[in-house]
Amino acid sequence: MTTSTPPLREAARAVVLDANDRVLLLRYDENGGFWATPGGSLEDGEDHTTATLRELSEELGIDKKAVELGAQLAERSRVHLVGDREVRQVEKYFLTRISATDVDPARASQPDNIREHRW
Repeated sequence: MTTSTPPLREAARAVVLDANDRVLLLRYDENGGFWATPGGSLEDGEDHTTATLRELSEELGIDKKAVELGAQLAERSRVHLVGDREVRQVEKYFLTRISATDVDPARASQPDNIREHRW
C-alpha cells in the first residue's frame, strides 16, 4: 500500500488584538463551520509577514499602515482539506495589534466566504 504525502501549503495567520486585548476571530461555514484567525496561504515569492498584511487587507479591509505587526508567536502543521484537496498546511502565527475601527469588511477585496467577524 502506498500513501502519498499531501502537498505543502504555507500560510500566515494573525492573532489580532485590539486596544482592549480582545482577539478577532472569523467564522466560516465550509467543512462543517469553524472559527479561525485571519490569514491564508502565501503567494509565490511572498514571505510570511507580507502575506499576513495582505490577508488582513483582503479579508477585512484593513490598511496595512494601521497594523502593528509583532513577533511570530507559534507555528502549526496540519493536514486538512482546502477546497476538495488535502494539503499539509504549515501556518506561522504573528501577533498583530489594530484598532477595532480599522476593520472594514466593505473594503475587503477577497472575503473568502467569511460569514462574520467577532471580537
